[in-house]
Amino acid sequence: MGQLGEKNMSYLSTALKRISERHGLKQADVVRESGLTRSHVSRLFTGDQRWIYDADMAAILHVFRKYPGEQSELVAARCLDVRNGPGSDRVTITIEGEESSRRSGRAAGGDHVELSHETERALAWLRSQCPLNADLEKHLVGYARLTGMK
Repeated sequence: MGQLGEKNMSYLSTALKRISERHGLKQADVVRESGLTRSHVSRLFTGDQRWIYDADMAAILHVFRKYPGEQSELVAARCLDVRNGPGSDRVTITIEGEESSRRSGRAAGGDHVELSHETERALAWLRSQCPLNADLEKHLVGYARLTGMK
């Protein structure tokens, strides 16, 4: 953990929330479709639980079976959560086939991605917090690499 009372961020939690929102799924939907308990899914969504058994991960991936790209993002996020210790800083985790389109700042269809003013403000605020919070900076850099940043 970081400073006293500070919770480490979870890549899986972040990805799970974002992907669920993208597809209009609530935690209750994930519970129903995965067969996992409500408390277990809640801990995964909040980041209170960073580790997950393979069978439970397979159940989460089953929820997103129609979206192989989303499944890949969840697997990569899980890998990022457990990437620690000596030598881990030399490990890069990417999703094959999506790196070039994300790195170029273009969506899969080739369209340029425009961020809302609110999103730009949020990113600026996050950047301003990095010198104050090393865990936040590590999380942001890790997520950027996951999504194609070199």
